[in-house]
Amino acid sequence: MGRARSLADLLASLERRVAAGETAGLPPESPEPSPEPAPCALPPGHRCRSGWHLRRDGGQGTAYGRCPRWRAERAEAVAREVPGAQTFDSFERLREPEAFQAARAWAEACQAGFGSQGSTLALLRPETLETNTGCGKTHLLRAAARELARGGRWVELVTAPELTAVVRGRALYDPFERSEAEIQAKRWSRADVLILDDLGQEETAGPVTAGFLVGLLEQREGRALGWSSNLGEAGLQARYGAPLVSRLLSRALVPGLRGRDYRRSRG
Repeated sequence: MGRARSLADLLASLERRVAAGETAGLPPESPEPSPEPAPCALPPGHRCRSGWHLRRDGGQGTAYGRCPRWRAERAEAVAREVPGAQTFDSFERLREPEAFQAARAWAEACQAGFGSQGSTLALLRPETLETNTGCGKTHLLRAAARELARGGRWVELVTAPELTAVVRGRALYDPFERSEAEIQAKRWSRADVLILDDLGQEETAGPVTAGFLVGLLEQREGRALGWSSNLGEAGLQARYGAPLVSRLLSRALVPGLRGRDYRRSRG
């Protein structure tokens, strides 16, 4: 067995390899640490801690407001939770220009306030088309949801499978599933903006779904709503009945859709 190398020998060998540029196999240098964010501008005696701006009060901190930086970071995290990566910038606006402009205008109105005329966006199939599958309805709704969440609005984006689960869960005797459905339904009723994507694709029967949605929209008291469907108004009437369709289309912004399937055109 050869003689064990001393620490001095190992260091000398390492120095020679570095001098000769033989650094292969060595661990990479640590990246530069990220710069610390600029501290919040606060009055004397105030401090920012755990997302709150605090002030001195007899030795105990008293919360008086959320940190704006914390709000921005949380809003960005919520925006990243919206499925997919669709944005308004990534939408091919020339394909559906009217729908694009309507979705942008609706998102801006939702940021400004709720309950005013035009607080509903309806992306449904025109009666003159056989289908509007693949024309970007989901893209526009997700883009709006992401932008609104980034702006600090509470947005609930509901897909057809999620709507199915809640409507079905509320009808079950299983206490756990029923309670989960009730919690989710309560969140939808309280959100600043509710988005229903692909109405008509849920697995529950039309009248049962309609009964739930009528009650849900009544609880929301006119707050912002966006929804899409591959059905036309007549198809919605046949599936859900007049009471729900009246609420879905009340004061709604209904842009015309060309119905060109971009999935086929890209193939």
